[in-house]
Amino acid sequence: MCRTCAIMVIAGVWRRRSFSEVEARFLSLSRAGQAAITSAVLGFLFLLSLFAAQFGWPGVLAFWLAVVVIAR
Repeated sequence: MCRTCAIMVIAGVWRRRSFSEVEARFLSLSRAGQAAITSAVLGFLFLLSLFAAQFGWPGVLAFWLAVVVIAR
């Protein structure tokens, strides 16, 4: 499930590629490469959420809205 979330975020940021293209390219990597990219993406989201939390509920709201926009 974490791998799918990471692929979704990457595909959302990289608008020129579809989800299936990003997924195919991601799955062609080794398991270690997949784990590294998944960890990096989810770690970045976690650090970004901590930064957003510094601004209280408006910051957290803005963070979640940004995640929803990227996921679409």
